[in-house]
Amino acid sequence: MLKKRISIIIPAKDEEKRLPYFLKTVIDYCHQSSHKYEIIVVNDGSKDQTAARALSFQREFPSLKVLELDRNHGKGYAVKQGFFAASGEIVLFLDADGSTAPQEIERHLHWFEQGFDMVIGSRVITDGKSQVKALAYRKWMGSVFNFLVSSMLIQGIKDTQCGFKMFRASTIPSLFGDLHLEGFGFDLEVLYLAQKMNFRIKEVAVNWAHVEGSKVHMLKDSLRMFWNINQIKKWH
Repeated sequence: MLKKRISIIIPAKDEEKRLPYFLKTVIDYCHQSSHKYEIIVVNDGSKDQTAARALSFQREFPSLKVLELDRNHGKGYAVKQGFFAASGEIVLFLDADGSTAPQEIERHLHWFEQGFDMVIGSRVITDGKSQVKALAYRKWMGSVFNFLVSSMLIQGIKDTQCGFKMFRASTIPSLFGDLHLEGFGFDLEVLYLAQKMNFRIKEVAVNWAHVEGSKVHMLKDSLRMFWNINQIKKWH
């Protein structure tokens, strides 16, 4: 496989406790790779020392940037800003909690060589090699949510909300330039637009593990995302 320039975007809000360990893991991974990496941490209006913790790693990894947002906008907005600041030919985002390890990147890069425009992680499909360690009630609620999403908005994708998605850089202006949703529901809008624009999407099994301290409120955010479905249909 040819060497690639890869940008890792990590949206973060009040992650001073979880982010340093994960950043160290990502940096160690990048140092061992033959590809050229940059890391962009998007500080989404944190009230704690998230930005300072991230900046402390710049000496160890000079290709690390911290993008400061003036206030908290939401995960979707933070990812969008990170994507537009990226210079890689492949751009992806990882959740700051480290639920998906950076090893998944090169494990699935080959799909771009096969002509896919997006590679998205799934906690639902299996390949016999990946493990998903999730809380039982979250698995159940996720299954119900994904079933309803597939019935109402997005066809053929079993897990729209996994925090591991890679994009060919050329797709980003089209997918994120007209993005309305700024919160957790942005994945729905991006995937809906990608299907509408006939981009080739590959859903892949990934190793994923629940990490304590989640910012997602399963009931409240699920209800908000159901409302997002109606908004997406209206907008697009």
